[in-house]
Amino acid sequence: MLSGKGRVTFRWSTGCALVVLVATSPLSAAPENARRDGALTCDDQSEGGRGCGVPIDLVRERQLRQLEQHLSERMKGLDPALHEDLALVILEESEAARLDMSLVLAVIEVESGYDPSAVSSVGALGLMQLLPGTQRREIGGQRGQADERDDPTVNVRAGIRYLRRCLDSYPDLDVALMAYNAGPNRLYAWLQAGAVPGEVRGYARRVLEGQERLRRRLPADPSLRAGAPAAPPAPRLEAAGLSARAG
Repeated sequence: MLSGKGRVTFRWSTGCALVVLVATSPLSAAPENARRDGALTCDDQSEGGRGCGVPIDLVRERQLRQLEQHLSERMKGLDPALHEDLALVILEESEAARLDMSLVLAVIEVESGYDPSAVSSVGALGLMQLLPGTQRREIGGQRGQADERDDPTVNVRAGIRYLRRCLDSYPDLDVALMAYNAGPNRLYAWLQAGAVPGEVRGYARRVLEGQERLRRRLPADPSLRAGAPAAPPAPRLEAAGLSARAG
């Protein structure tokens, strides 16, 4: 989120009782640039951050160019205008949802492999693999509306909002990703029973691993690249008791 004075600082959010913290590999983003849910926050009192000396508009423009390049490399053969539109949607919706863009990209990578025409065996559609009813609910579209089902930007916009709702229901990132993959209600039943399928736990792990790679490639401040001073190990979340039993 951007402040009126154009300075950026970041805080860690607190965890809930379901999780324990385990250290993983360091990320190259600045130490203060990642909350547990990947949210970015701003503080008018912050000074001296690497991105804080750069005008916000310039940082934003760099982020857009990075996103466009990243999408063009992974979605070859598509209209370049779609890369631009998707980059803008990812940036705007991630900011509005207080999510790290690298998390959104990691979900897209695992869910669809950047294929906007992907359809799952259960009928989930698009880059972020949403059921039509979920996409309609998040966007407010009408049943059968053509641009709702076929427009990748609509799918991504709805997917980011749905991911935010999963995080609101399950504040710990691993668990929220499981909810995104399996559905919040189904996950709740599994948690109550103390048995979450290994495939679902593996999905969350793959997304988090992808997020770490993307943070190094596409840091929040585009002036930071792999090889910059490493941040302290970021917390890895594992739901207590989930590793002991798989469905």
